[in-house]
Amino acid sequence: MVIEVSKELDVRRIGIDRYSLKTGLNLRTVMDLSLEVLKEPRGFIRVIQCVMAILAFSTTVGFSTTCEFNVLCPNDNELESEYEIDYPFSNTILTAPHCDDKESTLEIELPFDFSNAAEFFVATGVLCFLYTILILVVYIFFHQTYAQNNRIPVVDLGITAILSVFWLAGSSAWAQGVSDLKYYLHPDIVFKILHVCITHGCKTVEDGSYGTLNASLVLGFANFALWLSSLWFVYKETVFFQPPEAVPETNQNQQTKGVGRV
Repeated sequence: MVIEVSKELDVRRIGIDRYSLKTGLNLRTVMDLSLEVLKEPRGFIRVIQCVMAILAFSTTVGFSTTCEFNVLCPNDNELESEYEIDYPFSNTILTAPHCDDKESTLEIELPFDFSNAAEFFVATGVLCFLYTILILVVYIFFHQTYAQNNRIPVVDLGITAILSVFWLAGSSAWAQGVSDLKYYLHPDIVFKILHVCITHGCKTVEDGSYGTLNASLVLGFANFALWLSSLWFVYKETVFFQPPEAVPETNQNQQTKGVGRV
């Protein structure tokens, strides 16, 4: 086994030649490592996309808030009740006390399911996070293969375009989902379906805090802007922007004449 290591500026090439005594085949594995791509817009924006994707789906998955209200029973008695709203925002179980018996409760399953928009938004963030890790590995460790193979930049461009559409669709759907979530799960709206509130009346104590979800929406549309802008930098690496240069005839003739010489 022969190991040759050569340094050319910021590019390190490690060539490993392995010879098999049984087959006599010459196997060579070459890996090119370059961190210069991280200084370019194409690589630097991928790092930002990775961080932003983590922030987007983590703020949604980790969200939780509690709404509180009091049931106004006769004789100026107020019974406290609360319900929690958290990911994946499917059917919420609400527990409301009875004025006749303080120890008994009534559980009502609210007929509102916002999990589809939330899960699609989170899935988009996870897919983008995984793809940015994968493509950064290609940029850093296989940068020459990326530059020499015309198909890889085209595939990179196509996936980037698809994920950009995902961010737009996911953020738009989740924005509507958050708006509906705030409205339908607000205590004032919940009171309209609770028999105890219709009969005796209820008042809101805490209507929940949705600041984290608002931040997730901002991050979602920011991710769309990032992925949309990165299309230009990936496009510049494809053959559509830089077609392969034609080899001069003189060089072709010299190569043809040189074939076969030792």
